[in-house]
Amino acid sequence: MLTLMMSFLTGIIGPLLPAVLNLFRDMQERSHELKMYEMRLKAAQLEHSWRMEELNAKADIEEAKVLHQPTGSFGVQLIDAAKDWAQTTWGKWLITPAFYMFAILDFLNGMVRPSIAYAAFGFYMFYKVAIFELAKRTMDVNQAIVNTWTENDWAVLLMVLGFFFGQRAAKALLGGSTNTAKANG
Repeated sequence: MLTLMMSFLTGIIGPLLPAVLNLFRDMQERSHELKMYEMRLKAAQLEHSWRMEELNAKADIEEAKVLHQPTGSFGVQLIDAAKDWAQTTWGKWLITPAFYMFAILDFLNGMVRPSIAYAAFGFYMFYKVAIFELAKRTMDVNQAIVNTWTENDWAVLLMVLGFFFGQRAAKALLGGSTNTAKANG
């Protein structure tokens, strides 16, 4: 009886076994294909981010090139434009004062930001020296130096150093492009 039952079950299950194995194999293949698609998608995303970083780096380089180009003088541009006309006596007589006027204006224009920075630093140092001289009257020199340097002085120093040296490094460290300040991801 057991033999009959086993042969009956084998007869029923036997033809189903290849279909079950095919179904299992298809599930594995689909799982493998799904993983491959996910890996391709991740690779495409990485390639896109690499290309974007490459474009940002190229833009940074081009921006730095433009920013470091010397500013053209309007006086020199005026003389270049009037080169043929300057061959006459009247041309030289009219263009020379214009050139000197624009040279002086270009110099003054180029000195605005440095002058303001030097003046602000000079006033700051004058103020600190005055505080030090007042503090020196009531305490020894070492204590006067310590009392002159406050938390606000540290804040000013770190602000200036951060502005001049840390802006690009902070953007790169915190994520994002060095020219857009937008975080990645």
